[in-house]
Amino acid sequence: MTFTISNSLCLVFLALFCSSLSSAQEPKQKRPNIILIMVDDLGYEAIESYGGTSYKTPNINKLAATGMQFNQAYAQPLCTPTRIKLMTGQYNFRNWEAFGILNTKQKTFGHLMQDAGYATCMVGKWQLQSYDPPEYPGSEYRRGRGMKVSDAGFDEYSMFHAAHTEDKGSRYADPTIFQNGKILSDTKGKYGPDIFTGYLNDFVGRQNEKPFFVYYPMALTHGPFTPTPNSSAWAKPENRLEDNTIHFKDMVEYLDKIIGDIVTNLEEKGLRKETLILLYSDNGTHQSITSQMGNRTVRGGKGLTTEAGIKVPFIANWPGQIKAGGNSDEFVDAIDFLPTILEVAKTPVPKGFHTDGESFLSVLKERPVLRRDWVFMSYNPKPGWDKDQFALAEFVLNSHYKLYGDGRFYDIKNDVLEKDTLATTKISPQAKAIKDRFEVILDSLKKYPSYGWIERLDPALDSLVSKHARIELVAEGFNWSEGPVWEPQGQKILFSDVPENKIYQWNNIDGLSLYMAPSGYTGSNAAIKGKGSNGLILDPKGDLVLCQVGDRAISKLISLKDSLSPKFQPIITHYNAKRFNSPNDLVYDNNGNLYFTDPSFGLGDKKSDLGFNGVFFYGKNGELRLLDDSIKAPNGIAVSLDNKTLYVADSDTNFPKILAYDLVADGKVSNKRVFFDATELRNNSISKQSPDGMKIDVHGNIFLAGPDGVLIISPSGKHLGTIRTDKKTGNCAFSDDGRYLFITADDYLLRVNLNPYSK
Repeated sequence: MTFTISNSLCLVFLALFCSSLSSAQEPKQKRPNIILIMVDDLGYEAIESYGGTSYKTPNINKLAATGMQFNQAYAQPLCTPTRIKLMTGQYNFRNWEAFGILNTKQKTFGHLMQDAGYATCMVGKWQLQSYDPPEYPGSEYRRGRGMKVSDAGFDEYSMFHAAHTEDKGSRYADPTIFQNGKILSDTKGKYGPDIFTGYLNDFVGRQNEKPFFVYYPMALTHGPFTPTPNSSAWAKPENRLEDNTIHFKDMVEYLDKIIGDIVTNLEEKGLRKETLILLYSDNGTHQSITSQMGNRTVRGGKGLTTEAGIKVPFIANWPGQIKAGGNSDEFVDAIDFLPTILEVAKTPVPKGFHTDGESFLSVLKERPVLRRDWVFMSYNPKPGWDKDQFALAEFVLNSHYKLYGDGRFYDIKNDVLEKDTLATTKISPQAKAIKDRFEVILDSLKKYPSYGWIERLDPALDSLVSKHARIELVAEGFNWSEGPVWEPQGQKILFSDVPENKIYQWNNIDGLSLYMAPSGYTGSNAAIKGKGSNGLILDPKGDLVLCQVGDRAISKLISLKDSLSPKFQPIITHYNAKRFNSPNDLVYDNNGNLYFTDPSFGLGDKKSDLGFNGVFFYGKNGELRLLDDSIKAPNGIAVSLDNKTLYVADSDTNFPKILAYDLVADGKVSNKRVFFDATELRNNSISKQSPDGMKIDVHGNIFLAGPDGVLIISPSGKHLGTIRTDKKTGNCAFSDDGRYLFITADDYLLRVNLNPYSK
């Protein structure tokens, strides 16, 4: 049989084939390029298009006139908090570590844009790895920490301040610049911002295969306030590093020149129409600078939470995509840039990646969109060199009102400097409704849920535990949590789960993980329950020392190759050739001597070899001495700050108490006495718990785990109040700066920021 195909059908096949061939040969439409420029230390009052009259900014004005200018753009009061929000798209309370440090486990918009197929480049100032100089307290725990610029998600980079603070050099004249793994050697007589901009312009001209994303965190206009190449003082090399606010005007105007250079380069390379430019600032102008907005004088507010510190310029420009002359009152925060950039790149936010931001692309396109009509800030500039002067803050604002976490409420529309707090009893119903709504927002934007409450028995407690302090439940699911110790090197808390024979670690960024197992019983059946470590402490050299219940010893951790391979060195195991009962808690005095308790709690049905429960001294010279064998249930132990008093918690159910002894010499005590009687508290408690672990704060107050939580007891023995957990509570520990108290309570790990809004 013969088959034939009609002429008309052949034509159809031919048309389909040609169409398919044409589609295969037609190049895919290139996704938009994006350049994000973040100015350093420049408030909106410095820009002419915002009404500034002190400086000439024609290139920025042109971007605003041919693009969209935002009137409600905000940043954090200082640069690092803004930079971390901007690059990760998250509020600082989720991933803040320390000033000048970006945690290495974070993903930046550089990483995400690389994954999206973009060529990525960063030029300008880094300052997110190792910020503190060596002499700053605590710097030994932070130096070397943070994300290396080479690991931040950018294919190429040319950056200032890419490592230690004291080695950073100049960012302006004769700059120190780390470029693609090498320090530039030919910068003598050159100007840093010119090098950064030149590298940016060269990079965008080399991207023929991929769309590009460029992040330019500028050096300008951060101090020192030095001459620019357009300043008359630049002519003499010896004047180029002169720091004087008189040069600030030239710096602003040179910044504007750089913006013009970037735009001109895009135009010359035929890239302007396919490139979105976003111009933003990291915080307000330095407080030493005053600028004019017509007849109005505006003092810079860098570091402050008022408008001058947080309201910044933001202009978006994209020819053919953003209508010229746009003006928006939509609220924009640093967290909003990451989701916007991804949406412009036609890339969804990756599954499992959290961002608090909301894209503003629809605003740029003038499409209807429902976005938040407020801005929230969680501001924490600590720890870090030169940041002790600043206080932590949380607040919510809209264009009219502002509420702080400590209850201050302002009419910022009419009280820009926030001089007069609005009393709740005197505000309008409309303002009251906004305040109530802001309170809900503040309560909802917490990383961890609240738990428990604080019982206040004496006004003196308010200076130790602020009225604004909140108990946070940061981890749960343990069998019995105990023995917490703060580990400054990793900025984390270590604590025992005694029945599970484990030690866990927790920090605010990485959360909870296993630190080691086994921890207290290392025999052949290491999985045995109820025999883990209890009290933990760092010795004077910073090594971890453990009360090992199962091994009936006090030991030092000497190796931890991985969490399942700890190696211990026993320090003391016997007294008078007899094994200890179950060492429970321990403390070092100011001279490096160790004091510890040895009750029989961990023996179970076994008989004590010693025949008593003891309090012991172990000197730094290796001397072991029994201090007291008459306490029924010795538990927590502490030494006063002046090294003159030893405190021991007695968990005797019939007479629960804290005992005090005079330390008359190393390992010698006298004048045993009852310091605090907890009998009535125990009898009236929910938990029916006796005194347990304890710590002493910098003022000499005792924080005692006991009936229904952590009791705060003054140096004179007065009960000031209780951090109520209303469950059995084992122990507590302070962070190295004394700001946080960690509490191990049964199956919970709790945290309290004792003075959340203090300096």
